[in-house]
Amino acid sequence: MPGGVGTLEEITQSFSWARLNDNPNPCAFYNVNHYYQPLIAMFDQMVTAGFLSADDRQKLIFSDSLSAIQQFMTSYIPPQVRTYDEDQPSNS
Repeated sequence: MPGGVGTLEEITQSFSWARLNDNPNPCAFYNVNHYYQPLIAMFDQMVTAGFLSADDRQKLIFSDSLSAIQQFMTSYIPPQVRTYDEDQPSNS
């Protein structure tokens, strides 16, 4: 459902936790009257800019269909946790 900054903070925190393997649950936006279109564009821009993988982006759903959201939740697989090779030198 549409919401304000509290809703935005909660959903982005849940999605961030999922990427860190602290939240196995899906994140879904009920996109009533296209309310979340600017946020969809922002997540897509994160992918374009290289700050979010396309695979992780697919772990979020924005839909005005409750049945599509239910299907997404039923078939959801949490994102793979990014790992780093400790033998590789850092770029710092």
